[in-house]
Amino acid sequence: MPGRSRLVLQQPPIRQHLEIPMAVHHARSALAALALGATVTVSGCTGSAASASNSPASVDGTDSGSPASSRTPGSSGDPTGAPGARNAPEGDGERTGGSDGGADRPRWCGTDALSVSLRPGQPAAGNRYAALVLTNSSSAACRTQGWPGLQLTGENGGKIPTEVVRDRSVPSRQITLSPGGHASARLHWTVVPGEGDPDDGRCPEPKAVRVIPPDQRTARTAAWKLGEVCGAGELDVRPLLPGAELPE
Repeated sequence: MPGRSRLVLQQPPIRQHLEIPMAVHHARSALAALALGATVTVSGCTGSAASASNSPASVDGTDSGSPASSRTPGSSGDPTGAPGARNAPEGDGERTGGSDGGADRPRWCGTDALSVSLRPGQPAAGNRYAALVLTNSSSAACRTQGWPGLQLTGENGGKIPTEVVRDRSVPSRQITLSPGGHASARLHWTVVPGEGDPDDGRCPEPKAVRVIPPDQRTARTAAWKLGEVCGAGELDVRPLLPGAELPE
């Protein structure tokens, strides 16, 4: 099996045949016990996932025990690897239920299987909200889970400082998307200038956002028609949930 080392016991010299057999017997017994323990450990770590349902999007699992929010590491959200804005990460998934694909479950959603769009939410005093919608545009069901990576861009695709804060107040759930099914993540940001914003009070107004689905490294682009983003480009992002409406 991959990743398992094989221990080969060397045959002892003939002249030691009266002393070695019992040691060899003990060594073989110890190896058998270790192999049994490894089998139990691996089996206990293996998860399971539900197969695709007939609904456009279905929830398969939950994630719990995480802090209410966390800032992403300072890696670039640009799939080309060029220097980027601070803390614009690749998609951050929290997969459960085993490895990619399988006879009884769909594969994880690749970037090429998804389209992305933005739906504005109801504004509040100094606050703005939107639903980032991922749609399964392929002909087969697929699964997704976690937080998308985001990078705001301006004119001609130039990067705007972007800091993604993962909001963990809602559990991350594994979602199965049938063809045409939707999953959405709530975005929240401020339009009140503050520390880190331009001195003249004019915050950047993005033209688009690059979206990297969970556990992917390539991006889709959605037009941004939601106005300026203050707070030094900070976006609070909840995990993906089933449906295309703005999650409460």
